[in-house]
Amino acid sequence: MNSADDTHESTRCPGCRVELPVTAWPENPKSNASAACLKVVGDLLGFELEHQVELGYLHQLRMDAYHAQHVHQDAPRIGPVFALNGLYMFLERGSGNVDVRTAHGIMANSFDDWPRPTAPDEVGPLTASDVLAAGGPAEVEQAMLTWAAQVWDSWPDSDRDLVRKLTIELVPARYFRR
Repeated sequence: MNSADDTHESTRCPGCRVELPVTAWPENPKSNASAACLKVVGDLLGFELEHQVELGYLHQLRMDAYHAQHVHQDAPRIGPVFALNGLYMFLERGSGNVDVRTAHGIMANSFDDWPRPTAPDEVGPLTASDVLAAGGPAEVEQAMLTWAAQVWDSWPDSDRDLVRKLTIELVPARYFRR
C-alpha cells in the first residue's frame, strides 16, 4: 500500500536541494529555486508578517539567508555579495534591517566592480521549509537564526573574508552595532 507521500509528485530545489510537493506557484527563471521552494519562502514571509512583533527584526536576515542559499550563477554579481553582506552584518556585527538596507544602498552607490563569489555545493542543512515547519514564533525565530548562520558558514572562507573586507571599506562604522 502506498503512503500519501508516495502518491504525490515532488520536486527538488536546485538551490537548497529540499524535496517539496509540486505546486502551481509560478516559476521564476531569475531564481535558483523551484516554484515549490519559492512558495515556501512566500509562506514564511506571511508567517513573519502575522508575527511581526516577534519576527520583524529578522526580515532582512530571512531574505539574505534565502538568497545566499539560492544563488543563480548567471545572476548579477551584486546579488550574492549583498546577501552575504546582510548575513555578515547581522551575524557578526549585530546590525539589523535598516542598517543592512542602508549599507546596501551605500555599497551600490560607491562601488561597481563586484566579485563573483563561488556558491558552495552544500548550502547548509536547514532550508526555508525547515524554518516554516519549526512551530510557533519562538521556534521559527530560533530556526531562522540557526538557518542564517548555517548558510553563512557554508560559504568559503575566502568569499566571507572578501565580503567582510568590502563591507568594512565601504560602509561607515556607525552601521555596525558591535
